[in-house]
Amino acid sequence: MFWTDETVEEILKRNDEKYLVTDYKTPSGKIHVGALRGVMIHDVITRGLKEKKKDAEFWYGFDDFDAIDGLSDDLKADFEKHMGEPLCNVASPEPGQNFAQYFANPFVEVLKSLGVSAKIVWASELYRAGRYNKAIEIALNNASKIREIYKEVSGGEKPNDWYPLQVVCPKCGKLGTTKVYDWDGSEVSFECKEDLVDWAKGCGYKGKISPFDGAAKMPYKVETAAKWFSFGTSVELAGKDHYTKGGAFFVAKAIAEEVFKIKPAYGYGYEWFLVGGKKMSTSKGVGVSTESIAELLPTNLLRFLMVRTKAKRAIEFNPEGDTIPLLYDEYDRCAKDFQGKNETDMARAFFYTEIDLAKDLPTYYLRFSKVANFLQMPRMDIFAYAAEEKSSDLTEVEKAEIENRIEVAKKWLANYAPDSVKFEVQETLPEIAKSLSDEQRTYLNKISDAISAQEKWTGEDLHAKIHEIKNEMQIAPKDAFSAIYLSFLGKDSGPQAGWLLASLDQKFVIDRLKEV
Repeated sequence: MFWTDETVEEILKRNDEKYLVTDYKTPSGKIHVGALRGVMIHDVITRGLKEKKKDAEFWYGFDDFDAIDGLSDDLKADFEKHMGEPLCNVASPEPGQNFAQYFANPFVEVLKSLGVSAKIVWASELYRAGRYNKAIEIALNNASKIREIYKEVSGGEKPNDWYPLQVVCPKCGKLGTTKVYDWDGSEVSFECKEDLVDWAKGCGYKGKISPFDGAAKMPYKVETAAKWFSFGTSVELAGKDHYTKGGAFFVAKAIAEEVFKIKPAYGYGYEWFLVGGKKMSTSKGVGVSTESIAELLPTNLLRFLMVRTKAKRAIEFNPEGDTIPLLYDEYDRCAKDFQGKNETDMARAFFYTEIDLAKDLPTYYLRFSKVANFLQMPRMDIFAYAAEEKSSDLTEVEKAEIENRIEVAKKWLANYAPDSVKFEVQETLPEIAKSLSDEQRTYLNKISDAISAQEKWTGEDLHAKIHEIKNEMQIAPKDAFSAIYLSFLGKDSGPQAGWLLASLDQKFVIDRLKEV
């Protein structure tokens, strides 16, 4: 059973009347592509629930009320003075939006392009609208119990004057530097401490304030349980670090059960999305931006990249090397299984990949590796090859898919493809071709005679003729084809030989073969 279907079956055991699926992100810097993993996991789970005719909704939230606690190097000079302030209260590098919106909005546009069916929510708006007021009151009234849970579940010792809340200092505007040390049922007593954290400095102000309607914020672990309580969350997965023994979600689950008296959201820890083997960090600016990957991969491939791998298995992605051609090959196999109405994991991966399954889909897919090869061959008509390979005219959606692959292949060849797949027809005879064996020279001479005997060759016919000569001579395939590639490309490998030669000027080909 496909991993998403397994997860949906587990979730359905809750027997909820409505299923709210949630995921949250702190937009403290340029959001890296790894953040898409959580989004897509929750998106496809929602699709799976809807497929089961369940009332399901996906919320994607931005925790823009979090304090700025880290900055990438390029932001430090201008924004270090704002460390400790809520993200939503700091002006962005561009006018008209705050610091959080500046980084979140481009990510939202990528989500829209990927067909993610999420309602976008902002923590600052929820706090200011009073949506957390009841949860804040319950948490403050049960501060001692929450301190016990921290100790029992995670081993974290909290002093007796610690309360699960931080307020926005009315004097300096900082959140991350305040400590609440008392609660009288209507107001909290707090201090904006100079040395509470090592990444921001408080102003020393002391006072009392109502903790409601956006004046204060709960810490992450308490807030997680408060979200489940306040909105009726059914499902919320998180990165595997949150699900380690004593991790954030185990603390949140205990708070949900023992303080808020609710059933915790279903969830488990999912693995990282790694680029070049490296985990990414938004606040430190480490990783590949979501926009850059979205510019390289089309919607269907980016969704497929996120969906095809089990949530509990890491995704290793590196646009360099053969990752992208192999990704396309796997996508094509899954499409074939889906269109063949096969009940396989590959078919289910395609089901969760496609945004609109009601539209016409290609029944023929030209391999990406061939597209990349053909782009490097002069006068090559890629669409004619595709129609010939398909043995019928291409549909409009098939043409569009090929055009899409041509654009991706151009970017891949220019920026990521390994040298082994790149080639260029040499204007003069490569020096290395002069070392061919007598058998290889005879083989090339026979190909020259065959080409000369016919005015025009198709790539398929010439490729068949090349194989025919090889078989007649009983020359080893490696020796046969390397002779062609060394003579025209200066390297011992390349694209389909018949199509390569057919794409070149016939006189040029004959002259080169004779020269060898």
